[in-house]
Amino acid sequence: MGAEELATRFFEAGEARPALNAGELGTLAASRLFRGVARERLLERLKPNGEVSLRPGAVLLEHGQRNANIYLLVAGRLAIFLDDDARIPVAHVEPGECVGEISIIDDEAASASVVALEPSRLLVTNAAHLWELMADEPAVALNLMHILAERIRRNNVAVLESYRQQAQLRTISTMDPVTGLHNRRWLNDMFIRQIDRCARARLPSCLAMLDIDRFKSVNDSYGHQAGDRVLAQVARVMLKQLRPSDLIARYGGEEFAVLLPETALPAAVAALERLRLAIGQCQTAIAQRATIRVSVSIGIAQWREGWSLDELIQAADRALYDAKQAGRNRVMLAQESA
Repeated sequence: MGAEELATRFFEAGEARPALNAGELGTLAASRLFRGVARERLLERLKPNGEVSLRPGAVLLEHGQRNANIYLLVAGRLAIFLDDDARIPVAHVEPGECVGEISIIDDEAASASVVALEPSRLLVTNAAHLWELMADEPAVALNLMHILAERIRRNNVAVLESYRQQAQLRTISTMDPVTGLHNRRWLNDMFIRQIDRCARARLPSCLAMLDIDRFKSVNDSYGHQAGDRVLAQVARVMLKQLRPSDLIARYGGEEFAVLLPETALPAAVAALERLRLAIGQCQTAIAQRATIRVSVSIGIAQWREGWSLDELIQAADRALYDAKQAGRNRVMLAQESA
């Protein structure tokens, strides 16, 4: 920041302060900070310690900078940024508004950066004078409380919106757009959590790998849009047939993974047999007046002490391979679980 961008002058003791013109006085008198203070009283009690002139782009306050003054904007426009690298301001400062007051109240460094958007002029008042002014004019203290409360509320709204956006991004990053199921990224986190929970409670858990039989021929014969419809239909049947506590994810391609927590092998086999039959009975519309049915092959493995998620998936995947080799459209157990 060059000297030509910002000019600050502090008044010497006994030096005559430059008079506010009628427009500037009217701006301050009408501001929220001085609401309820008569113009005559404001002219008498407001004793700035200096003035600042800013060119566009000049930085008045930097995030983390120590500050002992409150700045009253009498002309121009400022922007507030949460840090030096931010490109979008979180707020704007208009004539009659102030900045720097938080640093005075909590005696901490500036919580944001303040930059001029256009040629601006500000009056500078130090902490001691601000406290005197509030003691003499209680309305100023009350107004400042209202201003700070509004800023806190506005910041809370901004933080909440940020949390919502982050949650949406997390959801997008862990969802499969074709099926509406969670994806492999989510699986790698949530499956491990549930397996660990069951292990700590000494409860069984089973994992199944499910593959749509001859799915490539569906894509080759009817196109990828038809293939997507089949994937989505299989996902809907899985959500309907399995328990809310069961975890379902699209593993990749035409393959799905299902974790059945707190479930021993016999119950898991029964649940997945019901699922296999339900998928086989379901028809998927692929074109006008045209429907197809698909079957699925399923491999199941029960978690064993000391196994990682990858080892559990590999065991279920080997069982899935055995189901394919045995003629498809069946449920097979991993040899480790048999």
